[in-house]
Amino acid sequence: MSNPVGIAVSHTTDLHGELTFFHDLGYDAVEISPDAFDLIFCGRLHSPLVNDVVPVLERHGFRYSVHSPAALDLRDLRDHELQVQMAESVVEFCRLIHAEVLVLHFEQQSADPAVEAAFLDATRRLADRAQDQRLRIGVENIEVERLAPVLEFVRRVDRPNVGLTFDVGHAFLAARYFGFDYLEAVRAAGPLLIHLHVTDNFGRYDPLRLENFTLYRTQRSRDIFPVGRGDLHLPVGWGAIPYDQTFAALRGYQGSVITEYRYNLFRPHAQRLAQQLRSMVRRLGP
Repeated sequence: MSNPVGIAVSHTTDLHGELTFFHDLGYDAVEISPDAFDLIFCGRLHSPLVNDVVPVLERHGFRYSVHSPAALDLRDLRDHELQVQMAESVVEFCRLIHAEVLVLHFEQQSADPAVEAAFLDATRRLADRAQDQRLRIGVENIEVERLAPVLEFVRRVDRPNVGLTFDVGHAFLAARYFGFDYLEAVRAAGPLLIHLHVTDNFGRYDPLRLENFTLYRTQRSRDIFPVGRGDLHLPVGWGAIPYDQTFAALRGYQGSVITEYRYNLFRPHAQRLAQQLRSMVRRLGP
């Protein structure tokens, strides 16, 4: 069975048109972030907007995954009740669109054991809630942390529907910054892998990511592409990540492969890029 190949949808005022575009490109799956479409207000789904989006997604019939909102932080003890409510709302959105995987960021560990205990407990509770609708949670590695703690966390959650969303671009950046072996990390990820994110970059870490994330997110492509720094979200093959070796190390993986490249910047190349990615993904097969 071939791996479903998908793409993360960016904010658009014409979701139907965007999904039609993806269908014409031959994608099997789509990943959507509720915050990209302003579907959550103060921790809860906002029905008028959700009712605009859900029928469009149903009409197109892709295999769906959901990316948690950027504001979701289950380590936030000061506003923990709202954060838990937001997470539950995201699970409900997954149910409405029959999503297969919910992506949850690991982010950076806290030095406070109480914070980490709360994060673990909230993730377990979320997994138990998701189990009722056969939803899997993929904990995603972020470039602000090494991969090993993410893998250990997934093991500690110890739920059958929780695994790893392995983000190749994040792992490549983290390996260069923290000084671990990238390909060894890819191989270590394999046994826990349930969902795969692919983009490209040059492995040049941007310290601003750790120093001031708010400012980091305001940078434009014209600021970062020329210097090749940070999580660039380039198409696979346009950076320095060794994808031939990466896919060889992940051979046998059977889940979805989602590209998160900034497709709106490169729409004239979209058809060729989709074809090239499908060709590469075939190497994961037995």
